[in-house]
Amino acid sequence: MIFQDREEAGELLAEVLKDRIHPEDRPIVLAIPRGGIPVAYKVSEKLGVPMSIVVVRKLGLPWNEEAGFGAIDPEGATYLDEELVNYAKLDTKTISEVAKKELEELKSRERKFLPRGYPDLQDREVIIVDDGVATGYTAIAAAGFAKKRGAKRVIVAVPVCPKDSPKRFKGYADDFVCYSPSSEMSFAVGMFYRDFHQLSDEEAKDYIDRAKERSLFEP
Repeated sequence: MIFQDREEAGELLAEVLKDRIHPEDRPIVLAIPRGGIPVAYKVSEKLGVPMSIVVVRKLGLPWNEEAGFGAIDPEGATYLDEELVNYAKLDTKTISEVAKKELEELKSRERKFLPRGYPDLQDREVIIVDDGVATGYTAIAAAGFAKKRGAKRVIVAVPVCPKDSPKRFKGYADDFVCYSPSSEMSFAVGMFYRDFHQLSDEEAKDYIDRAKERSLFEP
């Protein structure tokens, strides 16, 4: 499956989700910025449930930041790929330095996208949405954060993922939804989009403003 863009991916993902959410549990969609925001906007629009943002950051190897060895959530908790940490021989000091740097960037993005803070998640159904998962650690961090904030049920929902993704989320999410699982050996999320440009902060804010105009954004 090749998606035209993130909006189309969101519309298709919403179709899969519509029978798996529970309106009585006051569902809310949380987008992982920036790429997850257009997807979440369309999911929110199609399902008629509110959306917000959850800011998490990948922890990249010091010598190759694109290669993630885990992620960090808004409270500074780290979620680590222990196998890669051991293989790369990362010590506690190195992990702490990378985490500190990414937490600073995370807080900067919170101020940019969520000046009023996070919505109340207590006893709610929370749907974590991104434009896809590869290793899955940013979505795992988002799910872990939602659980700590009292979410009743956490669903991680993405348009595309490797076929073995569901097992990675056991213990973090109550449900994992992927519209188009892939068995590609050299998996990259961008392979499955015709338009996979990097969203600017301005584009991300535009989606947030559109959601606010339609009374779809919390808080």
